[in-house]
Amino acid sequence: MKTIHRIALACALLAPGLAGMNGVAHAAPAATFGIEVGNALLCLNQLNSKYFYDYLFEAFGKPYKTEGGAYWFKAAGSNLWGMEVTDILVNDSSSPADFIGANINGTPQALSDAITKSVGIRFTLDDATKYSLRQSQAGSVIAYADTKAKIYCAKSKYLVPGKQ
Repeated sequence: MKTIHRIALACALLAPGLAGMNGVAHAAPAATFGIEVGNALLCLNQLNSKYFYDYLFEAFGKPYKTEGGAYWFKAAGSNLWGMEVTDILVNDSSSPADFIGANINGTPQALSDAITKSVGIRFTLDDATKYSLRQSQAGSVIAYADTKAKIYCAKSKYLVPGKQ
């Protein structure tokens, strides 16, 4: 029951965090951006690369690059948990995992604090090093991406239950 309450709270808190796409030729993401993308990044949603590619294509247009097994979309002007999103990436067919990720303007600690404040999900440090990963119980990971934070959720494409 607590999970349902957290998801409902996440939906209510994430949707208003969306800002317009100032200066970008493509339409702003749908009002569901915070729910769809935010919950997927927190590993609270199923991952389906085709679905998210189509969703991001509709919101931001063509990906600006394909690199590291992912399609990269510029998301300037978008916000999640009150923090600016610069890029969103979703796996391409060459990747051994289904994943969605986002680069956020801010430090991993600031992002972790914002998510905890907005949604109540906590992240724990993997170790005590300066660039330690932070992980939620659901499996979402926050890491450094140069000087910014990156949050992602990844699931292996090969961990599928066998036929009974």
